[in-house]
Amino acid sequence: ASDVYKRQYQRRVHGPAFDYLNVLFTQNFNDYLDFRLATEKGKFGLYLFLVCLIFLAAWGPYMGSLSSKIWRTKGMLNMIPMDLITKNETLKAKFLTGDLLQAVR
Repeated sequence: ASDVYKRQYQRRVHGPAFDYLNVLFTQNFNDYLDFRLATEKGKFGLYLFLVCLIFLAAWGPYMGSLSSKIWRTKGMLNMIPMDLITKNETLKAKFLTGDLLQAVR
């Protein structure tokens, strides 16, 4: 009987404190999780921004280089006389399959 009274006493005295601490722990843990989630979202956003920035920084010079190479190739193709291309069947076929004849005109 004494053991039953001790448990009832413990529940009555320590129960509210235990409930309070449990609620406090749950609230603080949820606050911590919210903070961590916001931090991770910020890190991910920064990562995406940096990746886009690096991509754009590399894409600009690449496109400039590609454009100059294309114009250089078009200029070289314009140096080939059209009558020479039309007389040589092999050369004519190569130009027609690669749509290079359109680039010359």
